[in-house]
Amino acid sequence: MKGAYTRRETIVASLFGMAIAGLVWGPALLRPFSHGQTIDLETLRLPEERAPAHTRVSSTAARVAKPRPGRRVDINHADIAALQTLPGIGPTLAQRIIAHRKAYGVFGDPSGLLEVDGIGSKRFGKVEPWIEAR
Repeated sequence: MKGAYTRRETIVASLFGMAIAGLVWGPALLRPFSHGQTIDLETLRLPEERAPAHTRVSSTAARVAKPRPGRRVDINHADIAALQTLPGIGPTLAQRIIAHRKAYGVFGDPSGLLEVDGIGSKRFGKVEPWIEAR
């Protein structure tokens, strides 16, 4: 038995559906992003479904996922911003890493990070794949 629609009709309908989806969600996906910003797919709704602009957002809902670095971070030369891209490293720990590096010199290998106050084996396990000591 032959299908209800021809191949051409199926292709045209598919392209039409993709064009409509692009018009609806395209502007939200194409707006420029700042460093560290992610897209929450739950907020991509049709305009009439969006919450009013005056709605307050809780502090936990406003948090943005921390990006992982695209390549390894050299802990001997990284600044605070680069160190903060590592999972589990915030501004306080980044400052401690830099202070330790200034006080004791460069790290011989990545495991030297365990000497920094606040970095234990659990946290080190999270950052180890993302760091190097050159």
